[in-house]
Amino acid sequence: MSAPADTRTPYPSPALAWLGVAILFFFYIRSLADRYLIALVVDPIKQDLGLSDFQISLLQGPAFAVLYCLFAIPVGLALDRYNRRWVLFAAVVVWSVGAAGCGFAGSFMALAVARALVGGGQSGFSTGAYSIIGESFPPSRLSLAMSIFVMGGIMGAGIVFLLGGPFVEFVLGGGVAGWPLMGHFRPWQQVFVLTGVPGIAVAALVFLVTEPARQARPAAVDAGGYGEAIRFLGMRKRLFCAILLGFGMLYTSTISLQLWLPAYFVRVHGWSYTRIGVVLGIVQMLAALSLPVHGWIVNRFYKAGRRDAPLFWCIIAIAIAAPAITVALLASNPWVTVVMFGIYLTFILSSASMGPAATQVVTPQALRGRVSAIYVLVTGLIGMAAGPSLVGFLTDHVFGSPRAVGTSLLTVVLAALIPSALLFLRGREEMRLGA
Repeated sequence: MSAPADTRTPYPSPALAWLGVAILFFFYIRSLADRYLIALVVDPIKQDLGLSDFQISLLQGPAFAVLYCLFAIPVGLALDRYNRRWVLFAAVVVWSVGAAGCGFAGSFMALAVARALVGGGQSGFSTGAYSIIGESFPPSRLSLAMSIFVMGGIMGAGIVFLLGGPFVEFVLGGGVAGWPLMGHFRPWQQVFVLTGVPGIAVAALVFLVTEPARQARPAAVDAGGYGEAIRFLGMRKRLFCAILLGFGMLYTSTISLQLWLPAYFVRVHGWSYTRIGVVLGIVQMLAALSLPVHGWIVNRFYKAGRRDAPLFWCIIAIAIAAPAITVALLASNPWVTVVMFGIYLTFILSSASMGPAATQVVTPQALRGRVSAIYVLVTGLIGMAAGPSLVGFLTDHVFGSPRAVGTSLLTVVLAALIPSALLFLRGREEMRLGA
């Protein structure tokens, strides 16, 4: 049974739809920058607060992921009932307060609470952005729009390394100690205060995004909760197992690499924060530029009648990315690691837009807010809670050496990529049949 067509709802004009993508693109850059900044101050935080790698991994993963996932449930309901721009505004304010709050934290628990706020706010933003973009474009143009939006997130991760590396080194070296009020904070705390506070000031820009018209809700659709959404997923078990579990595992692979590669280059190759930031930033920015190409290819497949295009293309991407990252983490030359990591990112980042696009294409419009929330919840739990913390656990308790972080990363990455490819193979048939 195919998802109902959305023919009764007029889409926004292309100009307004793309303006919305541009604004959401900007906020996605900010969100990823605030999310990944902690990766550049791992060792200063460890030394100052006396934390282990496993505790740091809890801050990077579960502390962020718990509210990220839990907030998706009420946010999904709010998105299907109220003006989505207000939901987005609240989300940006909450995550920016949490990002700045990391700079006021002086203990593991305080940092965990601040990271949780960042996660909760960014959950609302991701879910709301998927819903708005999903209703602003017809299916034949959605993959390209979603790819460009997601490119903002990848560029945000690149920017935090490209600009964040030199910035962190400047701040840790005492560069802002004499600035007003900065003397009250430790150097690593200054980093969070200076990057988090500006986000609160720009939150109102979300009101420039056009609110798409909603389809008239069929009487059969339950507007009161998640019952209808869960029944819809149950009717398409194989497809949504592939989407939710498969993309969740792809995310855990990439997120683990983004959060732990800086520590890998410091410990294994002795690189400085500036070099790490510039090199990894450039690699991620270049890889992000490939996202519209992935979206264009999938759109072409979709127009040619291949309804399973998002999953089909991700299988091809995994087949190229898995060998590349294996070579990257086994190489003794750091520049080989950089090049092969770039190849990995160029292909595997297609999943960042293909997951949301596939979810929107197969879901009736009246359920997209709630199904998007379920997507964010499940993929977030898998992607952000499991991978980064498992890397820290393996490094501390299995391999027993900080220098073994590369072995831990390779173990986690391959354990995620291979099952995800198998899940996509299993889900393709149901998507191809229009289920």
